[in-house]
Amino acid sequence: MKPSDKLKAVEIITAQNSVKCSFNVPVNDNYSNVHDILIHNSNAATINKLVEAGFSLSMCDKGLSIDKY
Repeated sequence: MKPSDKLKAVEIITAQNSVKCSFNVPVNDNYSNVHDILIHNSNAATINKLVEAGFSLSMCDKGLSIDKY
Protein backbone atom coordinates (compact mmCIF):
# COMPACT_ATOMS: atom_id res chain seq x y z
CA MET A 1 0.00 0.00 0.00
CA LYS A 2 1.32 3.46 -0.91
CA PRO A 3 1.96 5.91 1.94
CA SER A 4 -0.81 8.18 0.63
CA ASP A 5 -3.28 5.26 0.71
CA LYS A 6 -2.23 4.37 4.24
CA LEU A 7 -2.75 7.99 5.31
CA LYS A 8 -6.24 8.05 3.77
CA ALA A 9 -7.19 4.84 5.60
CA VAL A 10 -5.93 6.25 8.90
CA GLU A 11 -7.95 9.44 8.30
CA ILE A 12 -11.10 7.38 7.75
CA ILE A 13 -10.47 5.23 10.83
CA THR A 14 -9.65 8.13 13.17
CA ALA A 15 -12.77 10.07 12.11
CA GLN A 16 -14.96 7.28 13.53
CA ASN A 17 -15.74 6.35 17.13
CA SER A 18 -15.14 3.00 18.77
CA VAL A 19 -12.46 1.63 16.45
CA LYS A 20 -9.57 -0.46 17.80
CA CYS A 21 -6.72 -1.10 15.35
CA SER A 22 -3.04 -1.99 15.15
CA PHE A 23 -0.33 -1.02 12.71
CA ASN A 24 2.44 -3.14 11.17
CA VAL A 25 1.25 -6.42 12.69
CA PRO A 26 3.46 -9.34 11.59
CA VAL A 27 2.00 -12.17 9.53
CA ASN A 28 2.94 -15.52 11.13
CA ASP A 29 5.20 -13.69 13.65
CA ASN A 30 7.61 -12.64 10.88
CA TYR A 31 8.31 -8.90 10.60
CA SER A 32 9.43 -9.19 6.97
CA ASN A 33 5.72 -9.55 6.06
CA VAL A 34 3.24 -7.35 7.95
CA HIS A 35 -0.39 -6.24 7.84
CA ASP A 36 -0.11 -2.45 7.45
CA ILE A 37 -3.41 -1.80 9.22
CA LEU A 38 -5.39 -4.37 11.16
CA ILE A 39 -8.82 -3.58 12.65
CA HIS A 40 -9.83 -5.51 15.78
CA ASN A 41 -13.14 -3.79 16.65
CA SER A 42 -15.12 -1.40 14.48
CA ASN A 43 -18.51 0.02 13.65
CA ALA A 44 -20.29 -0.51 10.33
CA ALA A 45 -19.77 3.09 9.18
CA THR A 46 -15.98 2.66 9.23
CA ILE A 47 -16.16 -0.46 7.07
CA ASN A 48 -18.54 1.22 4.60
CA LYS A 49 -16.31 4.30 4.26
CA LEU A 50 -13.20 2.18 3.67
CA VAL A 51 -14.97 0.16 0.97
CA GLU A 52 -16.32 3.34 -0.67
CA ALA A 53 -12.76 4.73 -0.73
CA GLY A 54 -11.61 1.64 -2.67
CA PHE A 55 -9.85 -0.32 0.06
CA SER A 56 -9.78 -4.11 0.08
CA LEU A 57 -10.77 -5.71 3.40
CA SER A 58 -10.01 -9.30 4.30
CA MET A 59 -10.42 -11.30 7.48
CA CYS A 60 -7.46 -13.08 8.99
CA ASP A 61 -6.98 -14.79 12.34
CA LYS A 62 -5.74 -11.53 13.93
CA GLY A 63 -8.48 -9.21 12.63
CA LEU A 64 -9.62 -7.33 9.53
CA SER A 65 -6.71 -6.49 7.24
CA ILE A 66 -6.89 -3.33 5.10
CA ASP A 67 -5.09 -3.07 1.77
CA LYS A 68 -5.37 -1.21 -1.52
CA TYR A 69 -4.25 -2.61 -4.87
